[in-house]
Amino acid sequence: MRRDSVAREHGFSLIEVMVAIVLLTVAILGAATMQITALGGRDVAIRTTNASTMASDTMEDLIGRDYNDSLLAPTVFSSPSSDASYNSAMSNTGAAHVGPVTHGFEVFWNVIEDYPIDNTKAIRVIVRRGDRGVTRTVSLDYIKMGP
Repeated sequence: MRRDSVAREHGFSLIEVMVAIVLLTVAILGAATMQITALGGRDVAIRTTNASTMASDTMEDLIGRDYNDSLLAPTVFSSPSSDASYNSAMSNTGAAHVGPVTHGFEVFWNVIEDYPIDNTKAIRVIVRRGDRGVTRTVSLDYIKMGP
């Protein structure tokens, strides 16, 4: 009797080994999927950071220019009546000044003169890019005081 109980306690059955292999495979595939998703998110974050940097650089260049510089000529000629019409007018890239296109990033800026008060210019810089078929934008606003 002692011999039978000892013989039953040695090793694992084939079914137990197969279940362990299946569980390990599922865990490894889940970890690989998470890694691929993380890399995709990292790529989007890098491109967003690059777009923000381009918008900031363009805005700094425009801020440093003279109030009457040709790059700060108005592109929106009627004062908006509300925040919604301001955002609509300033986000229109059809009437905007166009900056350089580099590495898939398009740079635009709009200017409204005498908005929100007289002797000021509202400037919005827009950087547009395509990420996996989706158009994404980054925009910065600034109010420049006149002389």
